[in-house]
Amino acid sequence: MGDWRNKAACRDMDPDLFFPTTRVEERLALKACFTCPVVFECARYAEEHALINGYPLQGIWGGINRSSGKN
Repeated sequence: MGDWRNKAACRDMDPDLFFPTTRVEERLALKACFTCPVVFECARYAEEHALINGYPLQGIWGGINRSSGKN
């Protein structure tokens, strides 16, 4: 997985934020991504792990809402 996660802006944030249920929650999570120094590494990880146990990756990763396809 690499040590890029140690540098992530979301490292100490509540993980539930990155599984938003409202547009406001989604904007807050994306705001964290837009300030993150490792956003590209996160996006790459999500692309490489698009399926987990046969199910699509969910949540916001690398500035993209993988649950809805919105960015």
